[in-house]
Amino acid sequence: MTPGLEVLGVYVGGKLFELLKELLLHAVELITKIESTVFRVWDNYSHVLNTGQGQTVDNFLWYIVGTMNTKNGQMILFVGPTCVGKTTIIEALRGIIPNTGVIISTTTRPIRPNEIDGVDYEFTTAADFINRKEAGEFYEAVERPTGYYGSSRLQVHSLLEKHPIVFGALDVEGCRIVKSMEPNSLVIFLSPGDIGDLHKRLLLRGAGEEEIGKRLHVAEEEMLSRSEFDDEIVNIDGKFNETIAAALTIFKKHGVMPLDTNIA
Repeated sequence: MTPGLEVLGVYVGGKLFELLKELLLHAVELITKIESTVFRVWDNYSHVLNTGQGQTVDNFLWYIVGTMNTKNGQMILFVGPTCVGKTTIIEALRGIIPNTGVIISTTTRPIRPNEIDGVDYEFTTAADFINRKEAGEFYEAVERPTGYYGSSRLQVHSLLEKHPIVFGALDVEGCRIVKSMEPNSLVIFLSPGDIGDLHKRLLLRGAGEEEIGKRLHVAEEEMLSRSEFDDEIVNIDGKFNETIAAALTIFKKHGVMPLDTNIA
C-alpha cells in the first residue's frame, strides 16, 4: 500500500471511529431517557394499582399508551365541599374563555329526565365500568349508594389535545389522586363564605336535614385540606363576579391564562 493510501486509511478510520463514538453516546443518552420514562410511568401505574384503579400488571402496556399521549393543554381542577359552586363557576369561565373543554365524569347511576348522556355525565353499565376500572382507565373510581363514579384518563388526554384549557370539578380525594398522576394540573380549592351558605344551598336542592347534616360534616372535614392545593378562592353568596375575577387572576398568576380577559 502506498503512503498516500495509508494516510487516507488512517483518516477514514479515525472519522469512522469518531462517528461510531458519537452514535454510541447518543444511544446511551436515548436509553437513559427511555429508562427514566419507563420508571416514571411504572411509578404512576403502581400508584394506580395501590389506589384500586387497576388489577394486573398485564395492563401496563395499555397504561403506557394512555399515559404517553401528547397533551398540549392545561388541566384546571376546582375542588371543594358539596354545593360550593364548582360546576357553576366552570360554566361561567367557559363562557368567558374560548375553546375550553370540560371533564365529564362516568357513572352507572340511572340517567335523570333532564340530563343528557355525554353532557352531564357519561352514563354506562356497571359491567362496562368495572371492566374499564380493572383496566386502569380511571384516575379515581368510587362506589356510592347511587352507583359507580369515575374520571377517565383517556377522555382527559383527548380533551387536552384539543383545548388549551380543560376544566374539571372533583371531590378532595379524587383531586389528590389526579394531582399525583398529573402534577402539572392547576388545582384550586373553592371555599364557601360560610358553612351556613352550604346549608341554604342544600335546602334549595331539596335535601332533608339528616342528609344535610351528613354532607356538612364531610364538608367541614374537606375544608381542612384546602392548604394542600395550588390556590384558593372564597365563593361568597352575592359576589359571583368577584369569584370569577379571582379565578382569572389565579390563572394569570400561574401562567395558564391565554387571554387578557376581563368581565364587567
